[in-house]
Amino acid sequence: MSSLRSRSGPERRTIRAAALLGVTLVGACSRQYPPDPAHDVDVPAADGIVLKGSYYSPGKPGPAVLLIHQCNMDRHAWETLTPDLVAAGFHVLTYDQRGFGSTGGRADQEKAGGDADAALGYLMEKPEVDKGRIAAGGASCGVTWSAALASRHPEVKALVLLSGWTDDRSRAYIAATPALAVFGAAADYQSDARDIRQAVAASKHPQSIATIVRGSGHGVSMFASDADLKPAIVTWLRGQL
Repeated sequence: MSSLRSRSGPERRTIRAAALLGVTLVGACSRQYPPDPAHDVDVPAADGIVLKGSYYSPGKPGPAVLLIHQCNMDRHAWETLTPDLVAAGFHVLTYDQRGFGSTGGRADQEKAGGDADAALGYLMEKPEVDKGRIAAGGASCGVTWSAALASRHPEVKALVLLSGWTDDRSRAYIAATPALAVFGAAADYQSDARDIRQAVAASKHPQSIATIVRGSGHGVSMFASDADLKPAIVTWLRGQL
């Protein structure tokens, strides 16, 4: 991936007791914030439809990421990235857009923005989520919805955009908000690289970066063609949040 921018008996017993105490203390600490495995959740949208989602927790307070899938997949498309994010301390929410996966209804671009708002609200209501450290990400059409989401919610401090297009209003917001960092990635294939470069170029944040990956993958399929992409995203997000 290329980037643009020997002891006596008493002593042994003492050591063994100390070791057992240490194990007990470690066990107690680990139980304080037990890992919360991924589980299905229901996210109510404004018009009453229920968005089916998956919520992942590292088992301790920390930053959070909302991920919006591309429009030929569903929320499970992110399962290749979410374990890495959770291992790094992030809470993650993914959800099926209308008409995809387990969410009912029909695909509706006019309601996609409101659905993203509802998902972000659900995530931020989690008491273990640090409301001052929120990121959003999208792949393909999810890029459009995640960038637009950031323009409506200044709580979003970082964007991860994979092979997608941002509209004029979202790019204007990115340009006017130097505190918003943008990580963009695309294969140098068709319009993907152009669109991602355009979104990142609008940003004035010093850590914003556009990355061209190996292969011709689109969206989350890039994880299979470029092994460096996932660790790059996780490292970058940790740096921002």
